[in-house]
Amino acid sequence: MRAIVFWFVVGCYGVTSGQELVFSTPIPLGSAVNSRDEELAPLLSHDGKTLYFIRAFHEGNTGGRFAGTDIWMSTKNGLNEWTPATRMNDKWNNKRSNAIIGFNSDNSVAYLLNAYSNKSGIAFSKLYNGVWSQPELVPIPGINRDNFVGFYVHPNFDVILISMKGKDAVGEEDLYISLKDELGNWTEPRNLGPSINTTGFEISPFLSADKKRLYFSSNGHGGYGDADIFYCDRLFDSWETWSVPRNLGAVINSEKFDAYFTSYGDSVAIFCSSSNGLSDINLSRIKTIKLIQKEGKQLLTAEEVTTVFGSRISPEIKFERGVKVLTSPQNELLYFIANKLLYRPDIIVQIQIVGVESESEMRVGVIKDKLKNLGIAESRIDLRVLESGEREIVKIAFFK
Repeated sequence: MRAIVFWFVVGCYGVTSGQELVFSTPIPLGSAVNSRDEELAPLLSHDGKTLYFIRAFHEGNTGGRFAGTDIWMSTKNGLNEWTPATRMNDKWNNKRSNAIIGFNSDNSVAYLLNAYSNKSGIAFSKLYNGVWSQPELVPIPGINRDNFVGFYVHPNFDVILISMKGKDAVGEEDLYISLKDELGNWTEPRNLGPSINTTGFEISPFLSADKKRLYFSSNGHGGYGDADIFYCDRLFDSWETWSVPRNLGAVINSEKFDAYFTSYGDSVAIFCSSSNGLSDINLSRIKTIKLIQKEGKQLLTAEEVTTVFGSRISPEIKFERGVKVLTSPQNELLYFIANKLLYRPDIIVQIQIVGVESESEMRVGVIKDKLKNLGIAESRIDLRVLESGEREIVKIAFFK
C-alpha cells in the first residue's frame, strides 16, 4: 500500500522567501551497480540513461584489486532498470586511479581524471561514431600531483572545481576553482576561502547546471558522522563569495562517510554512502520547496537544531492510505519533539503542506492536536499550504 510521507525539516524564518531541498529516503541502486567492494564518484549522463562510477579494491579492475580505481558503467533498460555494470575499456582504464569528472552538454565529450600522463591537468575523450577516443591532456597550472586531486568539470567547460591540498590550503584538502580565461587557458586554481574550507577535508565538489549552487563533502563543518554532504550558494555572481554551507540533513547524511553528491534535472540525487559498510551508490528523489517565511523569524541552523534536540530526528512520518492515526513510534517522535520545545518557548513550529490530497487536512490535524496535547500552545503552531505537487509532502520546520 502506498504511503503518504510527512517530512520533518529542522530549521527558522526571515522576512523573505527561500528554497529548501527535500529528499526521499535514499535507496541503494542494487547489485547491478553496487558490489561487495567500493563504489564511488557516480556521474549520470545528461539524458539520465547511463551511470558512470568507479570501483576500488575490485578484482575486475585493471591490474587487480590493489592497482587503483577503474571506471565502470551501467545503462537503463526498457523497464527503467539499471543493467549489470561493465568495466570501460583500456582507453580509459589503466593501473592508476581513473575516474570520470564531467561531460559536455550533449555527452559527446567526457572529462577524465588525468591518469594518462605525468603532467598537471585533466584529460578529455571524444565520442566518434559510438567509439571514445584516446584521452588527451588539458593542462591546468598549479596542481600538486604528489597529493590526491579530485575534480568536477562543468558541462560548459568553463569552470573546474578542484579538491586538493594546495600551497595555501587550511586543511587536509581544500576546494579550489579554475576558470577559462579569454584566451582559452585555465587559470591557476584559487582557494574558495574560509567559509567553505576548514581544517578538515573538503572533497567531491559538484556544481549545479546554473552554476549557482555548490555541493561538497566535508568532515570539518560538523554533522552526523565521518563526512557529510553540504551545499552553499554563490552570492552576487561572485566566485569568491558564498553563503554559509548547510548540511543536507539526516535523510542524506549518516553516521558514516557520505560524499560524491550529484544531481540530474534537479529531480534525482545520486551519492555515495558507507552507512551499510563499504561505500555504495544511493539514489534519492528531490523536491524543491519554496519556503513561506514568517515575518521576524529565522530558520534554525543545523547547529541550533543539534543544540535544541541533542540528537538526530527521524526525517519523515508515513501514513498509509486511509490511515489517520499515529503509530506508537510516531507518537514517541512527536513526544520527543514537544518535550524539547517546552523548554524553548521562542521556537515556532510550522507545518508546511505540499501536494494537498483529500486526507491531508485530517492528517495535519492529527499532528497539530498531538503537539497541543503535549503542551505546545496553538499560537506556536503555524499551518502553511505551499504549493501543489505530484505527491503529498508535509514538512515541519522550526523557527525562532
